[in-house]
Order: sequence, then C-alpha cells, then structure tokens
Amino acid sequence: MDKWRMNTPVLLQTGFRVFFLGAAFYAVLGMVVWFLFYVAGGNIFVAMPMTVWHGHEMVFGFTMAVVAGFLLTAVMNWTGRPTLTGVPLLILFMLWLIARVLAFMPRSFPEWPMATANLSFMMFLLIAVIRPIVAVRQWRQSAVLSKVALILAGGVVFHAGLAQANLLAERRALRFAVYMLVSLIFTIGRRVIPFFVERGVGYSVTLRRYRLLDIASLMLLVVFVVCDIFWYQPYVVAGSSAALVIVHSIRLRVWYTRGVWERPLLWVLFAGYAFLILGFVLKSAAILGRQPDDAALHAWTAGGIGIFTLGMMTRVAWGHTGRLIAEPPRSVVGMFTLVILAAMVRVFLPLIRPESYIMWIAVSQILWIFAFGWYLIVYAPILVNPRPDGRIG
Repeated sequence: MDKWRMNTPVLLQTGFRVFFLGAAFYAVLGMVVWFLFYVAGGNIFVAMPMTVWHGHEMVFGFTMAVVAGFLLTAVMNWTGRPTLTGVPLLILFMLWLIARVLAFMPRSFPEWPMATANLSFMMFLLIAVIRPIVAVRQWRQSAVLSKVALILAGGVVFHAGLAQANLLAERRALRFAVYMLVSLIFTIGRRVIPFFVERGVGYSVTLRRYRLLDIASLMLLVVFVVCDIFWYQPYVVAGSSAALVIVHSIRLRVWYTRGVWERPLLWVLFAGYAFLILGFVLKSAAILGRQPDDAALHAWTAGGIGIFTLGMMTRVAWGHTGRLIAEPPRSVVGMFTLVILAAMVRVFLPLIRPESYIMWIAVSQILWIFAFGWYLIVYAPILVNPRPDGRIG
C-alpha cells in the first residue's frame, strides 16, 4: 500500500465511505424537513417552491451522493485504477455538502452559489470517473458515463429555469433527471444483478444475457423520454411504457432463481427493479385514464431508486470493508422492509383511499426516515472505522 494512502483518514480512503454516510444522513434530514413542511405545516422558506425543493434534493442531493459513492468504487474495480481519495475526495464531498446547505437558504439569498456548488460537484464527479476509464480505454463504460453527463445537463437546465422563475423548465429538468437515474439503474442492474445472483445464491447457476433485450430497453427508453419530455406524444409514451414493462419483466424473470429469496442483499435489488417496472405500468395507466402520474413518479423514486440505492449502500459498504457478503447484518431485512413499505404506502394507498392522502404521505415519510435512520445506526460505525482485516480502503 502506498504510504500516503495509509495516512489518509479512513472516511476518505474510498468514495463510498463518505458519500454513503452523507447520503444516509441527508435521506433522513431531507425527509424530516419535507415532513415538517408538507404534513406538519411548518413555515419553511427556501429559494424554490417546496415541492420543487423536495424533488431537487432527493434527486441531486440524496441520490447523486449514492451515485458518487458507487461510481468512485465501481470504476476503481472496473479499471484497476485508483479513484479519488484524501483531499480530492474531500473537495468533491464538500462541494456536495455546500450545495445541500445552500439549498436551505431563504429566497432573499441569491441562487447562483447553490447552482455553482451543485454543478461543480457533478462536473468534478464526472471528470473523476472519466479519467481512469479513458486511461485504460474501457469505452464500454460510456453507457454509464453518458447517464451521469445527462443528469448534469438536467441540472444545468434546472438551475437556468430556477434563475428565470420558470417552473415548467424546473419540473421538466427534474423529471428528465429522474428518467436518467432510472436508465442508470437499468444499466448498472444489467451488469451487477446477474453477477451477484450467480455468485451469491450458494449453488451453481448460469444466467443468460439477451442482447436483444438490451437494445430494446435502450431504444424504447429513448422514445419514452423524448415523447414525454421534449415532444409530448401521450399515446407513444403509453405504448413505449407498456413495451418497457414487457422487456424488463422478461429481463427480471431471466435473472430469477429461487435462491434469491434466501439472500436479502439480492432480493432487495429485485424489489427495487420491480418498482421501476411498476412505474411504467402506472405511467401508461395514467395516460390512458387521463389522470396525473404522481403514483408512477413515486414508484420510480420512492420505490425503485429508494429501494435499489439502499440495497447497494448496504452491499457495497459491507463487502468493500472486508466483510462476507453472504453474512450481512440481520438488521438489513428490517431496513429493506421499511423502505419497501414506505414505497408501497406512497404509491398505492393514495390511489385506494385518496381522501386520506396527507396521512399516507406522512406514514410513508416516517417509514423512509426509520429505514435510513436504521442504516445510519448500523453502518455509520462500519463506514468511519478501519476494515477488520487491516487493509486500506
């Protein structure tokens, strides 16, 4: 090990440590603030409409912190080259943290400092993961990098809209970023889920990969995004949504084997992926029924993104600190159950009993807070302390 890495504080030795810790803390704090405003009626003044603030901070705050932690770790494994550690990693994290603090500033405070910090964070992250990939010429990683670049582009459009008080531009930019995160999970899921299943169920299994499904997924998602964000064609969106449901249901079935249910770190990824599929079911139904697509949006976000990110945060933090993936903490089942219940309450109960809408939002928020609070209690000591095997990382 390099001497300089050995002298680096544990929290800054690898990207997942500091960013997963920050993401989990912000998942709790951000939802507490949202609860105080939306349910408790707190008088909270920020530089954007609170619904927009909530969406922005869940996408560019919480989720992008998880993406940063995951990519800085994954790219190191893919390329065999080091990613950010020490002071450069601290600078990247501080940009993210400064943007989060500035998001709480009142409307009288200028918007440009938050925009600068937020976009600088994403640009620095993109450069940090591009450099080792280019160094070893792993051009196949462009599928992942392109999504991160497009999320950055969505951030640029969002802040431009915010500066001009253009609510439509803000909402479209947020929705575009959500779709890119869904696409990123599809891409990463295509790589890691079958790999994890083959090596994690405890018996020999070989899962097939179908190139046709990969191509269909990409093309259909492009059509879906273009026709929902840029050139609205409702029936094309409904049709492409239905087709995406079929494609990804087949993909998930191909990956399935009965041993998944015995491994919490596997079935949670299936649950998150299933909620992404559910989002397209609900999107198509909303269009055909001429109804708002709020349920679809939260199937993708509170469901797919929330569940999948918690699953990856538990797995990466456990395995990359020298612990046995086959023997995770028993408490992960409780965390996963809570976040899945939070998604189910948020998506389904407002459809079933809309007269109790505020109550369902409150229940979902509380379940989410407890899920990520539990993660903090169990995993914070793992993230801030050295590996039990004495290795660096």
